[in-house]
Amino acid sequence: MKNLYLVFFACILLLCGCNGVGEKDTLLARINDEKVYTEDEQILVKMTGGANSTDRSYFLYNRVFSKVALASRGLLEYPELAAEWEQYYKDIDIRILTMVFQRFHVMERLTYSEEELRMFYEGNKQLFASDSSNTYDPSKVAGEYYVYKNPDAWKDFLSRMTDSTATLTAQDTASLKEHFVTEYRNSLRTSAIEKARNNPRITVNVLPPVSAEAYYEKNKEKFMTVPGYEVYHIQGKDSASLMKAVPAEATLEQFKLAAFKRSTNKETAKDSGYVGIVKRGFALPYDIGVMPELDEALKDKAAGFVTAPLMSSATKAYHRFYLVRQVPSEIKPFDRAKAEAQAMAETNGMPEMDSSFALVMLDSNPVFTVADYARYCDKYFHAPRNKRSLDYIINAFVESFAFAVAAKEAKLEHSWEYRALVRDTRAEFISEEFLDKKLAAQVSDDSLKNLYDRMDSTFREMYTFEKAKPELQKYLTLPINLYKHDYFMGYRVLYKGLTFEQSIPKIYARRGDEYRSWMKMRWTDEAYTSAVKHIYDSSVKEHEQEYDPALLMAKADSLTKAGNRSQAYQFYRKVMNAYATEDSLYQEAAYESAQVQNDNEEYNDAEGEFYAFYKMWPNNRNAEKAMFTRGFILDENIHNDTLALEVLEGFQKLYPNSELKESVDWLVNNIKSGGKLADDLMKKIEAEE
Repeated sequence: MKNLYLVFFACILLLCGCNGVGEKDTLLARINDEKVYTEDEQILVKMTGGANSTDRSYFLYNRVFSKVALASRGLLEYPELAAEWEQYYKDIDIRILTMVFQRFHVMERLTYSEEELRMFYEGNKQLFASDSSNTYDPSKVAGEYYVYKNPDAWKDFLSRMTDSTATLTAQDTASLKEHFVTEYRNSLRTSAIEKARNNPRITVNVLPPVSAEAYYEKNKEKFMTVPGYEVYHIQGKDSASLMKAVPAEATLEQFKLAAFKRSTNKETAKDSGYVGIVKRGFALPYDIGVMPELDEALKDKAAGFVTAPLMSSATKAYHRFYLVRQVPSEIKPFDRAKAEAQAMAETNGMPEMDSSFALVMLDSNPVFTVADYARYCDKYFHAPRNKRSLDYIINAFVESFAFAVAAKEAKLEHSWEYRALVRDTRAEFISEEFLDKKLAAQVSDDSLKNLYDRMDSTFREMYTFEKAKPELQKYLTLPINLYKHDYFMGYRVLYKGLTFEQSIPKIYARRGDEYRSWMKMRWTDEAYTSAVKHIYDSSVKEHEQEYDPALLMAKADSLTKAGNRSQAYQFYRKVMNAYATEDSLYQEAAYESAQVQNDNEEYNDAEGEFYAFYKMWPNNRNAEKAMFTRGFILDENIHNDTLALEVLEGFQKLYPNSELKESVDWLVNNIKSGGKLADDLMKKIEAEE
């Protein structure tokens, strides 16, 4: 969880439930050294719409206990995560306060205090008798309280919305009341946003201007002239005549003479074919037009080179060119680049400021400095440090900070919702960072270097080993078994024409996030199972372990024997995804899953699985069976005789002494006979019957 806006991703819902300021939280459980409170469950119930009584135990495990257990394990293995959280908390706090202010204080409670709403609820319970849950709902109570506090506005609303002679039913009144409160909620939200944004206590300091000349001096490589070449040409109607007109080894004088006499371009002919200095990628003068082939033809060529005939799409005529010299890029002088430098400085430049310079202030005290901007830029926004990102990040900070100030003015940092959100955000942050560290720890420098050496030349030309390290480390978090399995399963379509190494980025893009999710589920299960747990609510059922490999394999085997092959396959796949680094276990699950698919008559998938199996592990004791079964499926079930013959003849060469030799030989001969052996065998069987 590295995105500064994580809290908002989780909290886009209209929240409901209890709210209080300054109340003590109620202990629900202890997981290792971590405390879990009833309020932690309540805040997540609000955000997800609630868990019913039948799935409360799973909801608690899935959304609360498991996350806390993984965070606890993370702190044990990587103690430095505690300090990393403290720094992150300083940055994320304003986002949490913003959400508490907007969703709870404004939208839910309409800015009324908890004390006011509780008192009104206790004295007017008859207004909420129709509520089936029969519980205090601050959103509904706040709505009724607003109507109670504003009788004149309510009467005016009714007169605007209804006929004075009409008789309103209770249902009509309730609907109108809801409309009346919604109108106020929307106006209150707008005014609260406006008030927070215009808080006079918050000051955004004026930034020093970015000097165009200073930007130019620091970034001269951005103000280079376009490279090109100085050339002569001769133009003609056909390529054959041009080949005869000028020999490939012609001197400049010979070329100029031929151009003067033979060129059909009158403008250049009178100047012996001189075109001038031409920029790469630009149109040539004298109506010659754009000729992209010329750039390629003159690339890296020495002076005196004469091109073959090239056709211009503009003139439909042919041209040969004589290269006088290559014209390299040069730095434009500032006077020539001034306008361009000014425009670039305004977006890509960076004002000259000390790291302690205050960008945003509260009551004349700095709250957001250049150093804070640099951290936000690198850690959360992953953006270059320039004027554009500076303006964007300042605006984003001020937006949240203004609401955070309003929240603190209302003392919302003491609310149970705030405390619960901080705890949930902390557990999320630590558990996600732990996953990243744990995955990265599986990658050694030797394996990084080995992968780099195997990558194609284009990749190595683009990146040195040191620059490629972060990308390679990302790729290597995915186990080699998953890479190979995906490659061999999809080599005919997804990775057609690619070597295994070339397919690595594509496979990672397909499977990287999925694998991380599987490892999160496995490590969470392990962390929760091994944790010391005390749950103080007897109605909460203990969660059973899900990812023990022995249990998974036993369950899959049991389902297979019971004939529930589809479910068995899912358990084998769970082993393959969660234990891809355990080679022997992965091989066993891979073979069994292929068998299950074959038995389940999912022949196309089974054929691919068997192929992947014997390609990945040719020395496995089941490799012969896998190759044989694939050949049989291709022949008997998929009816691809060409591929079946290729597989079975390959089997004959690899395993000449196999116990399956007789069966394979028969299948090969049957395919070659066009199925005649099988037909003869069937006739013989029918005759005997």
